[in-house]
Amino acid sequence: MVDRYLKNAMRRNARKAVRRSLRTASRGGSGGVSGGVSGGVSGGVSGGGAAGRRRRRGGSQGLLWWLLGLVLVVLLGALISWIQSPGEGAAPSPSEDGEVATLVRVVDGDTLVVELDGQEERVRLLNIDTPESVHPHQPVECLGPESSAHMESLVAPGDPLVLEFDHERTDRYDRLLAGVWADDVLLNVQMARDGFGVPVHYPPNDRFLSSVEDAWSQAEDDGVGLFADDLDCEPALP
Repeated sequence: MVDRYLKNAMRRNARKAVRRSLRTASRGGSGGVSGGVSGGVSGGVSGGGAAGRRRRRGGSQGLLWWLLGLVLVVLLGALISWIQSPGEGAAPSPSEDGEVATLVRVVDGDTLVVELDGQEERVRLLNIDTPESVHPHQPVECLGPESSAHMESLVAPGDPLVLEFDHERTDRYDRLLAGVWADDVLLNVQMARDGFGVPVHYPPNDRFLSSVEDAWSQAEDDGVGLFADDLDCEPALP
């Protein structure tokens, strides 16, 4: 959110600067051309007198300002183009087929409870598996509580979310299977990027698998989450 607002402000300021530069360049250009022509003609007629030299200097200065204004316009145009571009590796935004929900609570690192269409629904994040912390029949796994806490640092009860579904909408436990967006952050990918969400594929749902795998590889390169060197437990890595 902050990055988007910052880019919008930079874009507005850059456009204002371009308009000012264009006006300055226009005035400087006309002054440079007319000054240069009148200075050259007057200087030739007067035999290189003082007035002619002053006019020629004025014409040269005007031309220099015009060239500087032109360079500034080009640079500012390049800046605007960079601001408006999403950038390499930029995360996409939620698609139009998403459904808006409200977070009720975080269950663990890959499971949420949301309110959707007036009903509370349990949502399992697609294509990731985080360490267990609340499973009734399994022990708490390495970084299980930390994974849950990390999800709680990303979203809070009352936050609006956007759910995106794949081929199968629910699992055998009647949980919704979804990609979950909080603003412009896809939580499935973010949990993998931070080293908590192991990529998993339960066919046929693979809508977010590629992005999750890329994020997981980056987490391994950075040595974060389950890849950290200073863990006091043994992570269950695939």
